[in-house]
Amino acid sequence: MHLQVFKNRGKEYVRIVESYRDPKTKKPKLRVIQAFGSKEKLLAENPNALKELEEKVKRMNAERNQANASLLAHRVQKFVGSERTNSQDQGAPVQNYGYEIYRMLWEELKLDYFFQYRQKRDTEIQFPTNIPISLATFSRLLYPGSKLSTFEGKGRFAHQFPCELEHMYRSLPLLANQKNNLEEHLNKQLAKKLERNLAVAFYDVTTYYFESVSEDVLKKFGFSKDNKVNQVQVVMGLLIDDEGIPFGYDLFPGNTNDFKTLEPVLLRLKEQYGIQKLIIVADRGLNSKKNLLFLKSLGFEYIMAYKIRSGSKKAKEMVLEQDGYTWPSPEFKWKRCDFKSTVRVDGKTHEINDNLLVTWSSKRERKDRKDRERIVEKSRKLVESKSRMKAEMKKGGKKYVQLTLLEDDRIAFNEKQLEIDEQFDGYYGIQYSDPKLTPEIVLEAYQGLWKIEESFRVLKSNLETRPIFVWTPESIQGHFAICYMALVIQRLLKYLLRKKGLDYSSERIQDALRSATVTTVNMDGRDVFIKNKAEEEFPEILKALGLEDIPTYGQKDKRTNAYLQRKK
Repeated sequence: MHLQVFKNRGKEYVRIVESYRDPKTKKPKLRVIQAFGSKEKLLAENPNALKELEEKVKRMNAERNQANASLLAHRVQKFVGSERTNSQDQGAPVQNYGYEIYRMLWEELKLDYFFQYRQKRDTEIQFPTNIPISLATFSRLLYPGSKLSTFEGKGRFAHQFPCELEHMYRSLPLLANQKNNLEEHLNKQLAKKLERNLAVAFYDVTTYYFESVSEDVLKKFGFSKDNKVNQVQVVMGLLIDDEGIPFGYDLFPGNTNDFKTLEPVLLRLKEQYGIQKLIIVADRGLNSKKNLLFLKSLGFEYIMAYKIRSGSKKAKEMVLEQDGYTWPSPEFKWKRCDFKSTVRVDGKTHEINDNLLVTWSSKRERKDRKDRERIVEKSRKLVESKSRMKAEMKKGGKKYVQLTLLEDDRIAFNEKQLEIDEQFDGYYGIQYSDPKLTPEIVLEAYQGLWKIEESFRVLKSNLETRPIFVWTPESIQGHFAICYMALVIQRLLKYLLRKKGLDYSSERIQDALRSATVTTVNMDGRDVFIKNKAEEEFPEILKALGLEDIPTYGQKDKRTNAYLQRKK
């Protein structure tokens, strides 16, 4: 199967197709598996749609390969004596054992102990909650889906998860109520395992929408970062360390402004962990004067992007004043400026004394010009037609449209605004609080923001945090706690592999672990496994972690109920 973009009457459409040979004509043909409609509409709703669909096709092919492996295993059964097996009618099961790498990290983080202790201490639940919770976490890492599909697919793992579907749903409120304790437990275990630097933290906010228009205390209409304006959502604020491993998150009602998420997250961080010194690195969406004043009140420092084009007149003058710039190369320059501002809070005016690092690069200049070309072109088209402009009032492209009401509603292209914007092509501002930080350190720290952007991408794409198939606030909180645990484990594994020289992407790691499967056959009352061929990265991952791969065939280790073992 593969993703196909094809043209029809001048428009491009997207679909998943597979090739097959017609049994009668023996000629190759295409079969449509799933159609997604117009490419333009698809990308307008989600700019990452094509990439996500490519990942979906990859998973579908992997599942098909597993099914093919089952057929092959059935033939193997006959060869080794299928007349003595109990599964000759259904074929032999193909099960994943690559998940055991995640299970080992789960055990190293003492998560079974945590849930057993908290269940006994804080609840009257009788069934062992660590079983359905671990199943939900491992499934989120390898086969993300609804709680129902997770339960029905538990046989995909070469491990027993003795639980009921009801147990999975009943575990969600426990997760919701233990969210802060779980977060603290994970951070304590990570501190023992890693030399963790919490002096710098990256913070950002994203949104998760629901296929619903029904509001409650958590699901609200708000500004959607996925452009889903007609659906309710929740807002998530996430903190990660300088290695990309999360150490805190919070969920907020869907109508919460980004600015208002930072204060409660950091207050809880300070109270829960007693952190006294911290540099918060964030994008310009969180750069409000009240946020900056609040960070100073906590004794924290910050490094945040500064919006030059919408900044103060004085800031713009500093940017355009060419004296003071340092040119490390002909394509890049920078300068540091003292930067003062005031903010009024609770009837008092406060002065904020900061630093502004201004950078310019030829690469960014080219990008800025290219980004503006589309807006300029659309603005010029709007100027040509007053009716078209009125129809487009709620869309982009109006930036350079000038409407003069005193001159018979005359519409003109705003050349002056275009000239002003062109002056700032290539420039970027970073506002920071600690004057002892060198420009090199500031730039390096700020450029690390890609790590949290990657974490959000992993949550949304690899772990498929949405669609969300639960609806009550407590269940939603529990669902996100599972996704958070999965993210911590995945980022920890990526970190451990990187330290061993394997800088694999999350997708590559997950695909490798997903490909590690065995086919189980029964011979003379004994369950014997036959190892299937895994992707080439899997042995490298095992080697980096000091693990022995399983033999081509054999019996599961009954003592440990596991396949993988540490090298002696």
